[in-house]
Amino acid sequence: MAYCRDGLAMNRRNPITLCLVLLFSVAFIPCNAVAEGDDIIIESNISWSDDMTLSQNVRVVNGGSLSLVNSQVDISNGVNIYVDSTSSLTLENSGLSASQPPSGLAGFGYCDEGNRSAVLASSASDQNVRMYVRPIQGFTLDGVIAHFGNDTKDLSGDEDFIPLGNGPVDTWVGFTGPLCHPISLGEISVEKGGQERVWSDAADFSHRNMMINGEPGFTIDIDGSMESIVSSVFGGHISSSGSIHINDSSLDRVGPIILTSDDAGIHLGGNTQITNSTDDHDVRAMAHSSIIWGEGVSGSGGLTDKWERRISGQSLSFDAMFVTYEISGMHKFPSYSNFSNEMGVSFIDGGRERVVEIAWSEHNTWEDDSIWVEQAVVTITDYRTAWNPEASGISNYGGGQFDLGLDSVVVVDQGTPHIEWISVTTLDEDGNTVDSVQIGESVEVEAVLSNTGTAAASLAINCDGNSTGETAQISPSFPSTLVGPGSQASISFSWRTTAVGDDFLSCRILTPTQLVDDSSFGGGVMTSGIVTWSDASEDEGSRLVVPIMIALLIGTGIAGYAFVANSREDE
Repeated sequence: MAYCRDGLAMNRRNPITLCLVLLFSVAFIPCNAVAEGDDIIIESNISWSDDMTLSQNVRVVNGGSLSLVNSQVDISNGVNIYVDSTSSLTLENSGLSASQPPSGLAGFGYCDEGNRSAVLASSASDQNVRMYVRPIQGFTLDGVIAHFGNDTKDLSGDEDFIPLGNGPVDTWVGFTGPLCHPISLGEISVEKGGQERVWSDAADFSHRNMMINGEPGFTIDIDGSMESIVSSVFGGHISSSGSIHINDSSLDRVGPIILTSDDAGIHLGGNTQITNSTDDHDVRAMAHSSIIWGEGVSGSGGLTDKWERRISGQSLSFDAMFVTYEISGMHKFPSYSNFSNEMGVSFIDGGRERVVEIAWSEHNTWEDDSIWVEQAVVTITDYRTAWNPEASGISNYGGGQFDLGLDSVVVVDQGTPHIEWISVTTLDEDGNTVDSVQIGESVEVEAVLSNTGTAAASLAINCDGNSTGETAQISPSFPSTLVGPGSQASISFSWRTTAVGDDFLSCRILTPTQLVDDSSFGGGVMTSGIVTWSDASEDEGSRLVVPIMIALLIGTGIAGYAFVANSREDE
């Protein structure tokens, strides 16, 4: 009973009837619409077809659907209607109206006669007529100039008037702010002399080159779907990450409708009319949101554009830190420059939201094309590492120039090298593989590298000996080479050691310290085959063993013969 009493109250029909209808519905479908705290929860198919006042939040969830058919709903201030991703909201020949819609007016900040803000002052009185104005709360009229006919008047304070002379009057009164800053109007009263002032919301007056200003009277958040057929929405705010279809409907003081995700979409069809948006566009979408604006659809017009696409948090991702670049062709800046941080990331304009597409107002006279689309170009101005210093003759990495595009993260990996190992081989003087060397001598080593990237690299390597784990005795100490894109290169150096036994080289490509990840440009370790190192003195001793043994045998033989001969002579 709580939601009958507090949430829905009849406008033109007996409230008891509505409560009985709701009680009847609950009796047969107890889980369709229930009050949960201060919210009305709808989890199945519900249809409202009565005129009512809605003062509670409505949540359509868990596959539920809410249909308003031939229903006019006055919505109390601050009420929210939420539709989850599995649910839907439908308006058919119905209306949603804010009890407290946004009521102020704000200018665009133009001073020229054709684009300055203006309000129509009308009075049928034949007496002296004045137009009294008040600014939006928190602002003043100081520095504002009123333009009426061929006259002007400086305004000031929290309230002032414009003398319009004897009536009847039907005069457009223009306003310009100090230094052409936008002006604001909260309330207006047009009256004859001596009459008690009757203040009305500024937004209720006919105006041009002005936006509605103020907080929305209610909000509609769509994660699922919303459809409006021959219906109206007044004074509320609509945002969606799902889909919206509006046909033959009116949206007044509602825009801009905001699409909050790239997957969101809006289809405006039939003779739909959008009027009095609270910004300079009627629809605001993400970069990849779907927008269909039918031929019969009309927008707020004037200086209010049909839609804007925006992107936020866009970044460039480099393999190296402190890469500088420049962007041209954006809407807000003729040129923008920045550099990558320690993580190789650079957020464009600090990640702030920016406009990337504008569908101009149907009254557009200032642009040749009906839609402007960002054509931003990134130019790499400095992308230097230890592999491409200026002295090397290698250009900046990064590809020079490329289109920025609309991806959230733009990976800059073009125009960079990628180095891989092919082999490390020990060779003799004839270029044959060798696996044994004497201590005191050196062996030639050939290291072969491949560059599968799209830019050259001037690089060096370093090698350790496996037996000691220390830097190997190679010459030169840091062999280097230039490896062109899509090619191979060899590095030749000599290797010697003082340790007897088996050993092999473990060679590493020295990568630039500017890289965020050591392997961004390739690199890694490659080992040679095993080489046996022997002592030269041991080899010489081995060669003397046989002659000495022969000499010993001969000497022994001679000695034996002499002994035998001497023995015979004694006999």
